[in-house]
Order: sequence, then structure tokens, then C-alpha cells
Amino acid sequence: MWNTILFDLDGTLTDPKVGITTATAAALAHFGIYENPDRLTHFIGPPLDESFSEFYGFTPAQTQTATEVFREYYVRQGWLENVPYPGMAGLLRDLKAVGKHLMVATSKPKVTAVKILEHFGMAAYFDRIFGAPLDNQEGAKKVNVIRNALSWANSAWDGWDYSGAVMVGDRRHDVTGAHQAGLSCIGVLYGYGDRAEHENAMADFIAEDIPALRRLLLFETEIVEGYLKSFGKGWDLAAIRAGNYKGCLWAPSPRDGSPVLEGKAAKAAFDSLNYDTAYIFREDVAGAGITAKVTAAQLDQEQGVDVYVVARDFSWTYVHTHEDGWMGPYFCKLEK
Repeated sequence: MWNTILFDLDGTLTDPKVGITTATAAALAHFGIYENPDRLTHFIGPPLDESFSEFYGFTPAQTQTATEVFREYYVRQGWLENVPYPGMAGLLRDLKAVGKHLMVATSKPKVTAVKILEHFGMAAYFDRIFGAPLDNQEGAKKVNVIRNALSWANSAWDGWDYSGAVMVGDRRHDVTGAHQAGLSCIGVLYGYGDRAEHENAMADFIAEDIPALRRLLLFETEIVEGYLKSFGKGWDLAAIRAGNYKGCLWAPSPRDGSPVLEGKAAKAAFDSLNYDTAYIFREDVAGAGITAKVTAAQLDQEQGVDVYVVARDFSWTYVHTHEDGWMGPYFCKLEK
């Protein structure tokens, strides 16, 4: 699945509410506009020049002044008023442990982003931190930050394929920026964007909380480990893990010893399967993402659909439709 993961910062890695809303209130007060900081959470995520203009009709000159006042407070103390989301450091650690490339792509100035992540001991998890250049509104746009990250990765990692990258963010700007740069995006709901915002922006996946995000990002790794425990008798598991699950592991039979099924038999078996969740990974498939139930009839309507099935005993873990007939089960291992 995804070998490279780009993370937004504010509202995704850390909760910046107090620092950003207080700094925004100070900037507005400079113009005689007095707002309760709790009413300014919509400033979390987007570039400041867009927000001051969109929400208060500021002119470019007013926006420049407001941004300077904002930064004066934020540089002095606002950045220290961030709080890492519980469980995020552990998720980053586990993603690195299985060989994922991690980067930060934020509209916050890079120097500030680095300072925050270093302060909370999170910077070491990332291969590179990308943010906005100071006083460069165009460079602060999320799509341009993401493109800078992808350009660096392309030159830094020989043979790297950006089709294996995904963006994670909490606002619509993360989704649209990722799509403009050619990436899929996971919208998270524990930050400052709600489900409607992500759905309207056409987020590819939505994670309600950090455990849900973990299931998406570590899905293949956890399923492979479960699969190996169930079907790996006689295999050199250490060698398989050391190879980052490259290539494909074919399941010659389900756990009960029955043969590989094809055609109608495979359809019937799939439809009767007792699984927890199915994940569909093809953006052109209706209902792509996490679904409670996928039928063989639905798969027949879409050729070349990848479906990862999480069965309670890890059997029937991966199925795929082919133009010459529906087949299953087999499981493809992780690509590094």
C-alpha cells in the first residue's frame, strides 16, 4: 500500500488550538476586532493570508500587518502552546519501524515547524520536514509544499515511486492540495475539520481517530503478521520480514484445506465470508475506502479491483478481480 506518508502538522500531529487562536485574537485586536479565541479555530490549518482575507475581508496590506502581529505572539510563546495528540508519537515510531518514509508538509513556516517537532521529540521520526518559506504566500499553499516534498523524495530516494505516497491532514486544504499534487489523502476527524468538510473535498479515506488512522497506515503490516502466524508453518519468517514482504505470498488454500476457488464458487465463498472489514483501494470504484460489506456481485461491476479483507482468522486476506474471471484468495506482501 503506502510506503511514504506525508503529515500535516497543526490539527494532525499536534493540537495547536491555544497558541494559534490566541495569536489570531491578538492580530484581530490590533484592528479593533475583539474575538473570543475559542471562536477562531477555523484559522487552524489554512495559510494566514487566505484566512484573514476570507473571514474578515482584510486587504493585502492589512493581512501583512495581521500576520506580523500573529507571528510576534506565536514566536514568543504560541508555539509552546501546542500539545501532541495522545498516541501520535507511538504511531510514528511504529511506522518507522516497518520501513515507512515519513515527511511533514505544513503551511506553517518551516523554521517554526522544525522547532515544534524538535521540542516534542517528534522530529527524529521524519525523513524531512517541509513548510512554507517566510513571506511567500504562494509557497505556503499546501499543494506547493507537497510538491516540494515529492520533488525532494524523487531525488533523494533512488527508484522511489510517488504513487505509493499518501497525505494525512485534518482540513480540506490538505485534501485539495494532495489531489492537486496527484496524491490520495486521508482526512482525520480528531483535528479541526469535520466529516462534511472532508467528504465535500472528496477525501479518499476518513479516519475518525488515531486508532483508525493506525489501522489504515499499518493495515498491510498487521495483516501480514497475522497471515504469517496462521499460514506460515515451515517458512523462514525472519527472512520474509527482513525483505519487507516484497513480492507475493500465494495462499494455495484457505485454512480448512479446501482448494483455491474460482468463478461461482469463489463468489459464493466471498459473499458468505465472516470478516470484520473490507478495504477497497481504487479511486474509480464506487464506495472506495472502508466499507462494511462488499459482495461479489459488486466486484463484478468493476474490473481490476483490489480488495483487502480482514477475516478474524486472517484467512481470505486478499482477493482481486480479473478480466478473465473472479479469483481468490491470495495475499501480496508489502513493497518497501
